[in-house]
Amino acid sequence: MSGEFANLNDLWPRIIAETLQTKGVRFAVICPGSRSSPLAFAFARTNGIEAISILDERSAGFFALGLAKREGVAVALVCTSGTAAANFYPAIIEASESGVPLVALTADRPHELRGCRAGQTIVQQGLYASYPVSQVELPIPTSDSAALETLKNSISEQADRSMALPSGPVHINAPFRDPLPPISDRAFDSPIQMSELSAFCDESSSRPIQVEACDLTEFANTERGAILVGSPLAPISEDWIENVARLADQLKWPVLADGLNPVRTHAQRFPRLISGYNAICRLIDAESDLLPERILVIGDLPISKTLREWLGRHAIKSLFLAPLEGEFDPNRGDSETRLFDFSRATPTAPLLNSDKFASKWKAADERVMALLQAKITQCDSLFEGSVAATLSKRLPLNCALFVSNSMPPRDMEFFWEPNDGGTQIYSSRGANGIDGILSTALGIAHRGKQTFLLTGDLALLHDSNGGLISKAFDGSLTIVLINNSGGGIFEMLPVAQLGDEFETYFATDQSVDFSKWAATYDIGYAPIDSVSELEVQVAAAPTKGIRLLEIRTDRKTDATFRKRVFASIADALGSL
Repeated sequence: MSGEFANLNDLWPRIIAETLQTKGVRFAVICPGSRSSPLAFAFARTNGIEAISILDERSAGFFALGLAKREGVAVALVCTSGTAAANFYPAIIEASESGVPLVALTADRPHELRGCRAGQTIVQQGLYASYPVSQVELPIPTSDSAALETLKNSISEQADRSMALPSGPVHINAPFRDPLPPISDRAFDSPIQMSELSAFCDESSSRPIQVEACDLTEFANTERGAILVGSPLAPISEDWIENVARLADQLKWPVLADGLNPVRTHAQRFPRLISGYNAICRLIDAESDLLPERILVIGDLPISKTLREWLGRHAIKSLFLAPLEGEFDPNRGDSETRLFDFSRATPTAPLLNSDKFASKWKAADERVMALLQAKITQCDSLFEGSVAATLSKRLPLNCALFVSNSMPPRDMEFFWEPNDGGTQIYSSRGANGIDGILSTALGIAHRGKQTFLLTGDLALLHDSNGGLISKAFDGSLTIVLINNSGGGIFEMLPVAQLGDEFETYFATDQSVDFSKWAATYDIGYAPIDSVSELEVQVAAAPTKGIRLLEIRTDRKTDATFRKRVFASIADALGSL
């Protein structure tokens, strides 16, 4: 490579890429296109950043989302002008709703080519509405020294904003004039030499992350309290686990943890961990000695509809501590929300002496889990809930698990058994869609830990183009597919009674042969017919490449079994 910049569209984007690299960005996901070619060349030539080419912008957005979930720092996402940028929108929404840092760089035509029917041109400013935590349009590239300084500081500020509290996606719209490729222009006189680039970009201004103190002394000064931990908001680190555990040890309250939260895979750190709350809450009335006086919610509420309805019936004072801004109480009850990130600190809290209240919850939870395990064991066929239960016991230590939306999160909540396997559990519960499930899982797995994806058939098909990423993928992903020939979650709702219309407009069976789908992308395939076979295949999961394990189930039979299990547990428990 030449020691000089070829032209203005070589220098300007190199400052963008190099500045992001100094802010900790290690991956750039790049979609092909002409207008974005200055950015593509810049990221490809920046040391310390892996540039990954992905054809489909929608898949690319979710792949970047998965990488950012795992890394905990922003990932750059690059596309050309026009509707290419619109295809990032679903991933931008999910990143915003779940606090995942992304830097979306959308190339654009210059101002004089907008609004005049120039090809591949749409209105890109404000394209993502209010979902980015910050958005800016860059000026047309110029070699003016002051402009380069402003560019560097603007990019630095956007990166900081993406990773600050509250974290989320930022949108940088970047117009470029021709010539777009880094073709030598002998008349171009750069004020910065290639050898000076790193030092120049490393001098960018930095915005320190502010973490406000949080004092729970007054709110939590009771022994009859409960901590509720939902699916993660913002990337979760080991520090997050340790800080939440420290708070739980101080308060000695029961910890009701969603199956999508890694708290359930660090059971020894949470001796008052409760996972059978879905059954317990059905039986707690206003006179019960299990009714708490205070509820502390870390992030989102667990997804259990039963739990949420139970909270709505009781006027329990609640405090939500979340790394995002906004209202977090869907019941609009006696609640307050404070901006707080457990990855960076632990709140000040009273040191309580008695865990008598938590012990009562723990005794009830042990009864629920024993009944639940007995029911699963008695099931003759490969019940969908037994997949989550099996994975909780058989996944390799310290691996990663991404859980699709729809029915799998419910099965995780009901049937995932607490353990100390250290599984890092990921989900996309920000907007709760089935968009980009495969692509997100591939992003989590790329150059990461051995990774598993638990998904249904419709969610996998909805992102079937994610299979194109397999050629650029470097890692291990085992897809555990529950194929129940349609939308199994709708079988649990009253709409399931509506016969043919239900099957056509809600269940929507696609009747796809997944062995052929896997072969299209050179993905390994194996059918699973029993729990023991699932255990064997999970143990034999590859450390490189992608493999699909297909489990065929009957959604109507499974829905009936679920309802029967929950009813029988309620009868067995009686009144709490």
